[in-house]
Amino acid sequence: MNEIFIDEKISEKRFATKETDQVSRLFIEQPHDETKVGNIYFGKVVDVKNGMNACFIDIGSEKHGYLHRDQLPFYLHNDDPNKKFHPISKFISKGESILVQVKKDETNIKGPLLTALIEINGDKLIYLPEGEYIAVSKKGNIQDREKWREIAHNHKQDHEGFIIRTEAFDSTEEEWRNELESLRKRYQHLLNEVVKVKSPALIYKTSLFEKELFQELTRLKDGRVISNNQNRLKEIKQYFPEKWECKLHISDENIFSYYKIESEIDRSLKRLIWLENGSYIVIDETEALISIDVNTGKFSGTKGFEDTVLKTNILAAKEMVRQVLIRDYGGMILVDFIDMKSEKDRHLVLEIVKNEFKQDSKHTRVIGFSPLGILQLTRKKTKKSLSETLLNPCPVCAGRGKVESRETIAFRLERELWEKPFKEHEAVFIELTEDVKIIFCGENDVHLKRLEQLLGIQIYLSIIPSCRPIYYIRQFGTKEELAKKMSN
Repeated sequence: MNEIFIDEKISEKRFATKETDQVSRLFIEQPHDETKVGNIYFGKVVDVKNGMNACFIDIGSEKHGYLHRDQLPFYLHNDDPNKKFHPISKFISKGESILVQVKKDETNIKGPLLTALIEINGDKLIYLPEGEYIAVSKKGNIQDREKWREIAHNHKQDHEGFIIRTEAFDSTEEEWRNELESLRKRYQHLLNEVVKVKSPALIYKTSLFEKELFQELTRLKDGRVISNNQNRLKEIKQYFPEKWECKLHISDENIFSYYKIESEIDRSLKRLIWLENGSYIVIDETEALISIDVNTGKFSGTKGFEDTVLKTNILAAKEMVRQVLIRDYGGMILVDFIDMKSEKDRHLVLEIVKNEFKQDSKHTRVIGFSPLGILQLTRKKTKKSLSETLLNPCPVCAGRGKVESRETIAFRLERELWEKPFKEHEAVFIELTEDVKIIFCGENDVHLKRLEQLLGIQIYLSIIPSCRPIYYIRQFGTKEELAKKMSN
């Protein structure tokens, strides 16, 4: 049975997927990681740069967004064959208001990257009201792709465009058309909102957590959902009636600890992963690429060396794909399997890797073995990997190693406090580093006050020095006892 575990008790949101009783997906969103990608704004043009063929848009954030001429509907729909020679000022002017969507988040030095070619996401298609073109998922066979391209063309109106998703291949034309009508209404609703506001204004806010979660629910089709958020379960029942069995987690123990997901997160942050036959893989994450090395370890086999190598490589291939999906690696990935002399064995391992990646919702390209025997593949990167989310470069070794981030430690402390039995105690005394305290307490201690109110306790904090983020829950007791301890 497919199972999805959702943890939304604190401000850090997490979900994990289990298929055939094994964790296959992890998604963690921390508040500081919240993305603007997908958000739709009614922005105002504050500057037009003909030399850059771009303009800058005020969307209400600290930095102005960057919008290139080619991302304007007015440019896309212009029939002039020489339009590429015209400056952007021919298509848009300073002071105009325009509906835009964020394609890429702002950085320390750059504002957000914008497009005026809005995308509205559905399960079976992405609706492009001004997009013009039709694209079909590459995961279908030629017949399916041509069939859906024709269906999309038959339903296309004016300047519309569509991206047909893999999920459409298992649906009927009527189901697809119904979703299209729903997306058209959603876009019209956005246009109706625009006339009510003054630019700059946020018109639609996306949630990457919800998007990823509902993609998993759609991909797996049915099973059981266990969550500590009753509202989320009601929402899932509404969208997927009779497909998902919904269960509310009411134990004091955190849902990920209770169902042994926490240990899988710890395993997915390790460099060395043992396989069931005693062999292992070593995973190194760098800025340029991900390298994965396969070793026989303690496994010697019972037949011959080639048989041992093949069995190890098959196990490693399956675990490698699983780790790539759980850790959400993107970019270039190189896998150094144990050298296989037989072309037949190499082909078998390659096909296993391709087959395992079929479950991936992101575009993965398995290129094949290089002349040196290294398997090369690329995977679309849409967000930070699991380790980038949960870990920070180690301050002791100047970034050559990694330690858990202050956010990860602070959220662990909050989860641990939720699991403690406070019925017999009035207060708790905690020692922690300054950086963890900042995240744990929040701005103006808003998180700390909320937690004290919800748990019905007084929380006393004492700062300790350390080169890495850390905390210790030192003592439970009465307010009087712990207040006296703090004053000493």
